[in-house]
Amino acid sequence: MKKLMLVAAMAVAASCFTGCTTTTRKFAADETRQDVAGFAEVDVQNAVSRALQSILSQDRIKVQAGANRAVMVVENVKNDTTSRGNSAAALAQSLGQRLRKALTNSGKVVVFNKAAAQYATVRIDPQYHLSGSLTERNLRQDNGDAQREYNLSLTLIELATGLEFWQEDIHIGKIVDEKNINN
Repeated sequence: MKKLMLVAAMAVAASCFTGCTTTTRKFAADETRQDVAGFAEVDVQNAVSRALQSILSQDRIKVQAGANRAVMVVENVKNDTTSRGNSAAALAQSLGQRLRKALTNSGKVVVFNKAAAQYATVRIDPQYHLSGSLTERNLRQDNGDAQREYNLSLTLIELATGLEFWQEDIHIGKIVDEKNINN
């Protein structure tokens, strides 16, 4: 009887582990699409990492004479997805906060805090302005599955000239099984 209970418990555990995993399907050399319809923590981390790498790798951010880091305003990411609730607003806010944190911790940028600047005793003008938006596109595949395409678009503007000199689109694709779609 104990063996039977042990075998049953192992079978339930194995089915939970195999049923709870997500699969990743390759669609292009530089992108993966997961069977999770919404954003996951790893999606936010990957998007921020890719954005940071792109901004800093091109060596376009220049430091003013006498300073050791550039000064940048980083706006919250605008939510232009079809999701309009607390979770969508939290996602956009999280992307903006993570970008600010990653840029500050890079050692190449100091993020300008507008709220704190009103109390500053020394005036410092920001050199750059980073803004972005998150969009979503929903498509149906031939087999009935849904394909969700999220796009994080970022633009960096040099404030002295008003010129946009860096832009990046970061794509995150998702596949949703037909049985998990609310029609």
